[in-house]
Amino acid sequence: MALGRIKSWLFSPENPFKLSLMLSLPLIAVLLILFYSVIHWNKKSIEDIQERNMLLYAQSLFQHIIQSPLWRGDHSGYFIEITEHITGSSPRRLNIMGKDYVRVAPSIYTARIGKLVKKRAAYSFHITSLESLNQANRPDSWEIQALNDFKYHIKKDALTRVVFGNVPYYRYMAPIKLEGACLSCHAPITAGLSIDIPIDFSDRLYASQLKRSALSFATFGVFILLFVMAITIYFSKRISDSFRAIKKLNSRLEELSAKNKRMLESIVDAIAVIGTNNVVELINPGFTNLLGVKPEEVVGKTIDEIKNSELKELLLSPSGKEVIVRERVLKVSDVDVFDQEGILKYGVIKIIHDATEEKLAAAMELAGATAHEVRQPLTIILNLIPLIRDKIANSEDATSEFSMLEEQCGRINDIINRMLNITRYRRRPYTDELSIFDLTDE
Repeated sequence: MALGRIKSWLFSPENPFKLSLMLSLPLIAVLLILFYSVIHWNKKSIEDIQERNMLLYAQSLFQHIIQSPLWRGDHSGYFIEITEHITGSSPRRLNIMGKDYVRVAPSIYTARIGKLVKKRAAYSFHITSLESLNQANRPDSWEIQALNDFKYHIKKDALTRVVFGNVPYYRYMAPIKLEGACLSCHAPITAGLSIDIPIDFSDRLYASQLKRSALSFATFGVFILLFVMAITIYFSKRISDSFRAIKKLNSRLEELSAKNKRMLESIVDAIAVIGTNNVVELINPGFTNLLGVKPEEVVGKTIDEIKNSELKELLLSPSGKEVIVRERVLKVSDVDVFDQEGILKYGVIKIIHDATEEKLAAAMELAGATAHEVRQPLTIILNLIPLIRDKIANSEDATSEFSMLEEQCGRINDIINRMLNITRYRRRPYTDELSIFDLTDE
């Protein structure tokens, strides 16, 4: 029931607000889909830009960091000036311009540089290899995967996004080639330098840019939506007014149709509506009662397809013709139906009236009038005949009787002439309960 009320509410938009809402819903859906698509595309583009920027930044850091090992290889390692805080036990010492320098182990120096960079530059780097024995320099699972890719030449470098302690990072790793002086201390190994770059600030920056884009698009979308809804409400009111007028007209037409149908059903005469192609389109109940024909036997068929010969004769008879069907006098009348201009013909309404009782009543009234009018002169004639016979037998003069006989015969002839010249139907009372045809002179 609730679904039916909702369906009725949706498909009967008499309210302008309801109609405008129906027309605006598809636009809202399109705008939402477009908003989601644009934001998703913008987010993806920003992520791609961020990843490319981080890759370029990480590659730059890698090249900057890797210069130290290259310099070290060309100068036989790192040397630090000996001071009161730094003493050197290494046998390798240099004296440059009166100052003593001692060689520092590369692993110790690299670790110190890493701590210093992490403290001052906020990023960290880690030199490792698949063959590393030092627990501090061993690679983690991601670094192992990257080193294996480098070893088998699957990738030239690796970049991934991770989260450490709720802080997002980009991890970059590239292989380190051991050549020259480096090979004097190290056997050929698969080594690499990994760099961890925090991107929390970068994420906030790009998120702010995404929010600005979303806000701009949302503002534009709301403006477009309000503009379209204003136009929709304006036209919806006009459509709603037209809809109500049409609904009112339809209701009126339904009332007229029901009224005409009741009137058609109440008519006793047989009525058939025939189209221009001679197809019977409609018959009333009087048609069935008078002719005993069911609607399914004739409706939708052409007159030529009707098998009942008497019915076919009635439908083909011209207007005014009387047809005798099963001892009944049926009078046919035609009413042509045209358009409002009277040019285009829609069809014809065939009206079949049972005139049997009317014909019989008229015949009885005429017979009664004839009997009444003729009986008086005929009675006089019948009374004169014996009188004339007696006078002739007694050789008496019967001239006056013959004159009376001639007069009554003339009276009968006048009645016959009036019957032959009847031009309109007139009645006059004969008894308290009976009327007869009026044959008197006008």
